[in-house]
Amino acid sequence: MNTRFPLILLFSILATGCVAAPLLSPDAGQVLVTRNVPAEDCVFVGEVLGSQGNFWTAEFTSDEDLIRGARNRMRDKAYNLGANFVQIEMENQSQNTADESLGGVFSSVIIGNAYACPKV
Repeated sequence: MNTRFPLILLFSILATGCVAAPLLSPDAGQVLVTRNVPAEDCVFVGEVLGSQGNFWTAEFTSDEDLIRGARNRMRDKAYNLGANFVQIEMENQSQNTADESLGGVFSSVIIGNAYACPKV
């Protein structure tokens, strides 16, 4: 068995945990994510969830990148539903409290309601 394969696999897993999840569609960046209430002429198209991170990659990913990655995943899902506006319903950044040396956020989850709005 090739002994380099496990090392390459481990490095790949750790490397992907170091950055925010990118937008899958550049146009998804136009989806507005906010806590504001949508305009009356907006049409609800579905609930969307975005998440990034886990206990194993948390030490290699900044808190900011975890949150940005979760928002990017949520924008992609909203865009795929035809939405251009997301009202955030809940945000949760899981904190590591078991070991002070591993402090900080280890995962970010954002849930929102997606809307198709004539004007954003």
